[in-house]
Amino acid sequence: MNFIKKCSVGLLSMLPVLAMAHPGHDHEHSGFVAGFIHPFTGLDHLVMALGFGILLWSAAKQWKIAGIITLSIALIVGFLVGAQGLIPESIAEYGIIASLIVTAIALWTKSNRIWPMAAALLASFHGVAHGVELAHAGHIVALVTGMVTGMALIYCAGLALGAIFTRYVPYGKKIMGTCAAIVAVIGLS
Repeated sequence: MNFIKKCSVGLLSMLPVLAMAHPGHDHEHSGFVAGFIHPFTGLDHLVMALGFGILLWSAAKQWKIAGIITLSIALIVGFLVGAQGLIPESIAEYGIIASLIVTAIALWTKSNRIWPMAAALLASFHGVAHGVELAHAGHIVALVTGMVTGMALIYCAGLALGAIFTRYVPYGKKIMGTCAAIVAVIGLS
């Protein structure tokens, strides 16, 4: 039994690698493709953008459109702030965790305005982290365009999941909220 506990603790200690230390940070490749692929390689990006899409599926049509616009602007502004070094990467990582926590709360509650917009604004920390990590590689416009395009596609997949959850999965939003909270806790460890 003691061996199982030690192995469990060892495996759990490796979970942050799944959330934050994902591939796509190599600085040999830059440009649109690197920016596009990057959001698909990190659990933090996937859960946040999918959760945000699921969240806004239940909102009015104009909120779905405003959601993708707000998410895109937040990522671009965040990337530019990170590229200038105005916010350190360590603070950006805590902002990413906050975005996951706020997304989880928004999915658990019935709020369709305050929490979704807070989640979108906190998405800027995803942009900050990538501005710090990737901006010095050059091709900033191509990187940002790729990153925003990738995140927008994940968001649209979240909208589709929102439609499926609404029709076929009881408590689907709460399940996704739980996933966001788990990824946030993994990121804190």
